[in-house]
Amino acid sequence: MAFGGGLAAQARHMVGGFLLLMQTLSRLTAAELRANAGALRAPLLMLLAAGALLFTALTLLLIAGVLALAKIVGPVAACGIVALAAAITGWALARHGLSRIAAVDLAPRRSIATLQGQIDRFAAQKNAPKAKEPRP
Repeated sequence: MAFGGGLAAQARHMVGGFLLLMQTLSRLTAAELRANAGALRAPLLMLLAAGALLFTALTLLLIAGVLALAKIVGPVAACGIVALAAAITGWALARHGLSRIAAVDLAPRRSIATLQGQIDRFAAQKNAPKAKEPRP
């Protein structure tokens, strides 16, 4: 019966260790994801502020460009030319901003490494030869 009790105790210990590992990994992963997402906050806020300021300035500049060009090619052609130039510029700015956002790595790399280390240690403990206890 001692063998059965020891096996049940080992199983409880193993399940307890696994649950503790999962709880710890969950906390580490959440903290790492928060930190990685925090790295996106500053670039996104800068893009938002730049967008608001540039929108105002660009609107005024485009109106001035349309008015100036309308004297040369007519109002409809002036609107078309200025709209095309604005669309090309906007596309280039959007690509640049998106490429900067894509450069931020959101994967929880430290948590994955920690989990792998915990699994390796657990496997080493489980596979380590047990010293036999002397019988009284």
